[in-house]
Amino acid sequence: MKTITDKDRLDFLQRILVDEGKYSKKCILRDSTTGRGFRLHETSIPGASSDVRHEIDRMIIAEV
Repeated sequence: MKTITDKDRLDFLQRILVDEGKYSKKCILRDSTTGRGFRLHETSIPGASSDVRHEIDRMIIAEV
């Protein structure tokens, strides 16, 4: 069995977000509205990105 890497995981999310055309082609990573965690989700709201990695990086930078 192949070892699944973090790159594989991110590439998978990026592919289903943008390449498969099922969704809005944008996502956002944010704290949940209930305050019980976070959400990386597909959305069409302003400020969303077409790059999963960008959204993760944006949240990392905001935490520093």
